Amino acid sequence: MRSTRLTTGLFVAVLLAAVLAPLAYAGGPGTGGRRVRFSDAPAGPYLLRIVTSPTPARTPDLYVEVRVTDPATQEVLTEPTVVVSASPLDVSAPALRVLASHDIAPIPNEYAAHLAIETPGSWRIVVRVEGEPGVGELSFDDRISRPTSIAAMVAVGAPVVGLLALVAVFVWLQRKSRAAGS
Repeated sequence: MRSTRLTTGLFVAVLLAAVLAPLAYAGGPGTGGRRVRFSDAPAGPYLLRIVTSPTPARTPDLYVEVRVTDPATQEVLTEPTVVVSASPLDVSAPALRVLASHDIAPIPNEYAAHLAIETPGSWRIVVRVEGEPGVGELSFDDRISRPTSIAAMVAVGAPVVGLLALVAVFVWLQRKSRAAGS
């Protein structure tokens, strides 16, 4: 009876770890690790700070955050239009073009764009800013890979299984000490 309970408990723990593992992959800008691509880099009449997430970049969700600054006044600008595009370099896939907005940006006066890149490979990301002072553009190359579910399983499952193993050892020691005391 005891071994059945222990086996059932371990089975439930593994099942919970398998169900909860996908939740370890957070979505949205700024989650899953961030990488600063440019920090106040000149782009035409602007200074741009560009951050991507997650890191490392994975399909199907790449977020690009952009802060546009006036180099003369150091004021963060919210009026320009920011367009983010992605073109495959070594794979056959359609190019993407997304209008960045303030709506999904983690910082309200910045811009963010969600690029739903479905095909892993090397991609060129271009950030283009258009406003009254003129046009500015920066680009960088990124390697987009497939998400690995084994990492999430280990990240969530190992602590749960370890905790359950400690509980099982504690219960076993308690029963052993009660049996020795009788």
